Amino acid sequence: MNTDLIILLCVIPLAAGVLNVFLINQRAASRCVSIASFVAVLALSMYFLLYTAPLTGADSVLVSQMGGWKAPFGITMVFDSLSGLLIAAAATVALGSYIHSFSTLDPAVERRYYHPLMQMLLFGVNMSFLTGDLFNLFVAFEVMLMSSYSLLVIGTGMKQMRQAYKYVLLNVLASTIFLMAAGMVYGMFGTLNIADLARIVAEIEADPARSLPTGFTALAVMFLLVFGLKGAFFPLWFWLPDTYYTIPIAVAGLFGGLLTKVGVYTVARLFPLIFASDGAGGISLTIQVILVVAAAFTMFLAVLGAVSQHEVRRILSIHVISQVGYMVFGIAVMSGNALAGCAFYMIQHMVVKCALFLCCGVMEKHAGTDDLDKLGGLLKRDWKLGVLFFIAAMSLVGLPPLSGFFGKMVIIRSGFGEGYWYLGVVGLVTGALTLLSMLKIWSYGYCNPTPKDGYPVQTEPKAVIAGNRPAYFGIAMLVLAALFLGFGAEPVYTVAFKAGEQLENPKAYITAVLGDEAYATAESLAAEHAEIQVDSVQGSPATTDVRTDERAGSPVLAEVATHAPAEVSP
Repeated sequence: MNTDLIILLCVIPLAAGVLNVFLINQRAASRCVSIASFVAVLALSMYFLLYTAPLTGADSVLVSQMGGWKAPFGITMVFDSLSGLLIAAAATVALGSYIHSFSTLDPAVERRYYHPLMQMLLFGVNMSFLTGDLFNLFVAFEVMLMSSYSLLVIGTGMKQMRQAYKYVLLNVLASTIFLMAAGMVYGMFGTLNIADLARIVAEIEADPARSLPTGFTALAVMFLLVFGLKGAFFPLWFWLPDTYYTIPIAVAGLFGGLLTKVGVYTVARLFPLIFASDGAGGISLTIQVILVVAAAFTMFLAVLGAVSQHEVRRILSIHVISQVGYMVFGIAVMSGNALAGCAFYMIQHMVVKCALFLCCGVMEKHAGTDDLDKLGGLLKRDWKLGVLFFIAAMSLVGLPPLSGFFGKMVIIRSGFGEGYWYLGVVGLVTGALTLLSMLKIWSYGYCNPTPKDGYPVQTEPKAVIAGNRPAYFGIAMLVLAALFLGFGAEPVYTVAFKAGEQLENPKAYITAVLGDEAYATAESLAAEHAEIQVDSVQGSPATTDVRTDERAGSPVLAEVATHAPAEVSP
């Protein structure tokens, strides 16, 4: 297979976005181009995923070196189990929310730059999932953020503009810190390639005579600040609820499904491989404490905020945060199973959360509001919407055998098994409160009687249903995807488990990008260290010869010469 084809996952939405710029005011043509782009990305990601997945007997990581420049000197794109799962889920979410917008977005807004912005957002998201170096990760973040800034103010409502200022300011600050931290990484190690950084850290861990550069932990905390802000970790979540509350509902669904997951993905990708290391083969205590605290408070405090709200959009927006807490929980445990649970939970949350936002959009079409005091009787008025909402809500809660159950089960079980029982307890309590908040929407909105003053005359049930068929189609597509993730959890979790293994053990990633010989030094170091320990026990310590690799900017053991006598006299 030609591995360079994985770049199509970025090229297709980029080309569609550029083409849509020339199709301004041509809604039908723009819609056709965008739908074709989303479907093509989804189909290609599934094809590549099946090619690399353990289900087919394959166990490979697809790598494309741009321009023929080999890593770590060129631009590297990497497609593995984790990036494949996330790109497929991102394309599904983008397609569902895009089709939904045909019914709910103001035609005057849609006629302008909405279509190219949707494509450029997906381009930035896919590039974030595929890129193999920190600088191009920064570039991908900026493409994604520039698109999100524009979508955030689309329609130019006063509330949107007020929240956009805060969102843009915080993300510009985060991007500045990201760029500074990337420069410091290059100063320490002489490379920004993720696989090369992982190789250097693995070699340092294998050699007890060496240690990580001074300030490495502080640098890791800087990255955690950047990605935590983008992922809405505690205490960096304060920008999200008001931001998602003000934008068009289809855009809110897309943001709720995609944007925070990019922040979570970067932490899951970079920290087990590189930045959570303590240089001695273990996990940095500072990083692990930060992740544990962030997971506990993100889950619990956010779900308390959701329970206290009385507007559907705000409840769903705050639940984006509380569910991110489960993902951080999986990363904090940092075992293969926990990381696999995190990967599975990320993709199911992308689909389910977007579906719930889109359901809220149709509820607003019926009632003209999302205030629970002014809702009621929706189950009798529109039972199909009620069924779709209930399935998505129970999937979010984690009711077995729906999709949310399996990710939460694996993460919480791994927490108890690895000694993080307190995070497991917080996770269970958060799940119970999530159920309470979802039942609150269900009982107020669907089961309560119709409000005394009724609904606006122009929102007759048949008229709403007939005028919003694309919205129902988008919701149904996402709910079916969620049901597949629940009832077909075994094959999906098999891929997620492989993703967890690849995150926990850097060998597959490093050798795929840098070649089979790249990891040999670290393995030989570990073997020699074991021999040294044995020889030391026998009374014959070994000596080593170390030289410096100038490109890496840190000592790398080039060869180990062990001088031990053939026999040891008693």
